[in-house]
Amino acid sequence: MLDNDLIRLFIPIISAGLVSAGFAGVTIQQDFQPTRQGVPVSSSVVAFHKISDYRRGARGNTTVFEEQTQTMVTTEIQPYETTFQVSGLLRQNPSAVGYTASDLINTVAQIMQQEKTLTILNDANVGILKIGDIRNPYFFNDHDQNTASASFDFTLTHNQIFVTSSEQVTRESLNVYRV
Repeated sequence: MLDNDLIRLFIPIISAGLVSAGFAGVTIQQDFQPTRQGVPVSSSVVAFHKISDYRRGARGNTTVFEEQTQTMVTTEIQPYETTFQVSGLLRQNPSAVGYTASDLINTVAQIMQQEKTLTILNDANVGILKIGDIRNPYFFNDHDQNTASASFDFTLTHNQIFVTSSEQVTRESLNVYRV
C-alpha cells in the first residue's frame, strides 16, 4: 500500500471521529506541503506527516504463468510498518473555557484505537501496531505567546505489493559436436 493510500484511509476516520466527538470545524492537513506552509489562524488544526517506513521480515514471492498473455507474473509482498506523527494546534484564549491542543490530540489518539477504526483498517488489510504517548511541548508563536503543540506517533502495518511481468522465454537446446 502506498503512502497516499494510507493517508486516504485514515483522514476520513479522523475527520468523522472528531465531528462525532464534538470537535466541529477542525482542519485536517498534511504538514510540509510543497505549495503552502503555515497554520490557518481561524481554526483548530490537526496536522500529520510521515516519519518512517520499516521493512519488517522477509518478503514473499510468487510467480505464475499467465496463459492469455503468455507472460510470467511475479508478485512480491513486503510487510511494512509506516509511522506517522499527528500534531494539533489551536489558538487558545486563557479567559475562555474550551479545549486545548492536548485535548484535541488525545481525542484523535482515542479515535485511532476505536473498534470502528480497527474494523475499517482491517478491511483494507492495514493494522495499527501502536499508538505512542502524547507529547505536549510549548513554543512561542508568531504573536509572541506560549502555544502548545501536542502530538503523538502511530504506526500502521501493511504490505507493499510489487508486480512485475516478463515475456515467456523459449527453450533452447545446446548441441555439442566434435571438431
